[in-house]
Amino acid sequence: MICIADSGSTKTDWVLVDEKNGDEQRFVSMGLNPFYVHQKKIEEVFRSTIPQELIDQIKAIHFYGAGCSNEKRNQIVNYALSNATSSSSVFVYHDLLGAARAACQFNQGVASILGTGSNSCLYDGMNVLDNVDNLGFVLGDEGSGGHIGKELIRARCYREMPDEIADHIDAAYKFDKDEILDHVYHDPLPNTFVASFAPICSEFRSSEFIQNLLHDVFTEFVRKHLLKYDHSDWPHHFLGSIACEFETELRQVLREFNLTPGIFERKPINALVKYHLNDHEV
Repeated sequence: MICIADSGSTKTDWVLVDEKNGDEQRFVSMGLNPFYVHQKKIEEVFRSTIPQELIDQIKAIHFYGAGCSNEKRNQIVNYALSNATSSSSVFVYHDLLGAARAACQFNQGVASILGTGSNSCLYDGMNVLDNVDNLGFVLGDEGSGGHIGKELIRARCYREMPDEIADHIDAAYKFDKDEILDHVYHDPLPNTFVASFAPICSEFRSSEFIQNLLHDVFTEFVRKHLLKYDHSDWPHHFLGSIACEFETELRQVLREFNLTPGIFERKPINALVKYHLNDHEV
């Protein structure tokens, strides 16, 4: 049995697959970004999410995670999962490689993640050829739920949004500037908190204010990331909740820059299972 995990900052999808018959068992846990979550907590979450009798049957774990961008952070995850599964081989990859494998499989393309955070890469069917630096929640994450949430919070505080939307935010989120700042500057997961405001855009989607906001954040993502890659004629694939929820608005921005849209997939985990069952290991 192999275990495949796709972990963002908000949640982790786990799939245990029997390689002989393809039977699957699925689990969901909190996000395990090693930038925010320490080794002991990762091990604890893994043990509490997957029953021990199944853990004992796992031969290999393929973990794709947000924040797994260098050897130091990868080791945090590797040590945690290795401690929990002494008989398993553990492979830790950046979630960007997971996005590329899920979206492109073994074909050329540009793969982007637009969820709580954002990222992108140029992929040749086997390897990531180029990746515009991701500066994270504070300095980057253009086009993400965190970016949208920040713009909504700013607009509310600066009185730059319609009263109807402002009143909804006040009522639904019990909006208080001091509490907002406390969450942003002192909570361990400020990106997740700020991204929790993004669903407002779904509720008020027809508003000109919301349409302009979405157009601006997606345009910024295209300009700062997608236009930096060679092979602009390759299809542009998107994964993540924000990309799929606002696919119409994102496609419009792509058309404005003459970029070809590819697949839109909310959860890359299904395609990652397909990738690994095809036995194409890296």
